[in-house]
Amino acid sequence: MGYVNIIPMIPVLRPTIDARTKKELLKVLDSGWWGFGPKTQEFERKFAKYVGAKYCVGMNSGTSALDLCLKVYNIKGGELITTAMTFVSDAIVGEWNNMDVTFADIDPKTLCLDPKTLVITPKTKAVITVDSHGRLADIKGIRKRFKGLIIEDAAHAMYTPGAGKDADITIWSFQAVKSMPMWDGGAITTNDEAVYKKLRTLTWLGVEKSTYDRAIGKKYTWDYDITQSQGIKAYMTDVQAVVGLGQLRRLEKTNARRRKIQSMYNQAFKNMPQIKIPMHSHTVQYYTMECENRNELSEFLADHDIVTSVHFKPLSEMTYWKKAVKRPIPVTNEVWLKLLTLPVHNALTNKEVKFIVKKVKEFYEKRTK
Repeated sequence: MGYVNIIPMIPVLRPTIDARTKKELLKVLDSGWWGFGPKTQEFERKFAKYVGAKYCVGMNSGTSALDLCLKVYNIKGGELITTAMTFVSDAIVGEWNNMDVTFADIDPKTLCLDPKTLVITPKTKAVITVDSHGRLADIKGIRKRFKGLIIEDAAHAMYTPGAGKDADITIWSFQAVKSMPMWDGGAITTNDEAVYKKLRTLTWLGVEKSTYDRAIGKKYTWDYDITQSQGIKAYMTDVQAVVGLGQLRRLEKTNARRRKIQSMYNQAFKNMPQIKIPMHSHTVQYYTMECENRNELSEFLADHDIVTSVHFKPLSEMTYWKKAVKRPIPVTNEVWLKLLTLPVHNALTNKEVKFIVKKVKEFYEKRTK
């Protein structure tokens, strides 16, 4: 599969689609129906079946999905506990729903929220836990300490076996850098029919029947009702869904390729004392290793046209979110300073992986001389 880089470097993450999906996308563009419609409904059915859920609601993003998980359970105010080792979405949705956000610490191996660090109070109304880097969070451990709403952020776990099984509700992300990218998109899965029905209207500003549902009868029906006020405009479109169907169709193959790259890196670095290879990931959303001289290595690789990143600079280091550090998070504070993400994506060739490995080794060899 050929591709063109806008920036002439090896990117850390890169979305791809196949020729069949491109053709099917053009058909949707020519169909005259771009919004929520038959392709979105097809995607929801197939995605729910794939992850073992009864219901799926397609969304315009994982962030919108997180927001509606709180709204569908009528969570307003109180405390939201989440991890600082994540993207800001997991925290900001708390503030959107008038909640105080508190960070818990992480497990140093999985980088997921560590249940032992949870401090539950009468104000705690929800916990958002992240399947970090595709590794499953210990939701059963969280449940032992907290009986309220547990939201699983499975944005990195598309699809890690077991994801979406133990939480009250689960969100997924199909943003461009995810292991199953659309160009943006998300989903909520649930086994609760009442929650599913309420989510349907919440994704369209409280409107009880979509434009598509009103158009597919014997004649178009213009009339509709609005049954609640909490909704936002967050539904998935057919333009997104047709890409999602193509990505779902080849997901096993693309994740297998990511695991092959993971294996190549692990084999190359396993005897290097300067690098701690990461715990296995089924999806390899990111290949994030702990390493010595992280910043210097990142700059050295950039000088050789290799893009790296850090997943994540924790929210506790962000000016606005320092206020959510209400208890010590020593593991987060220590581990993130060593994390570096190397390129992993389906357009990455074996030749490029070997070049990256060569340059990493070259960096450390120069420092030992």
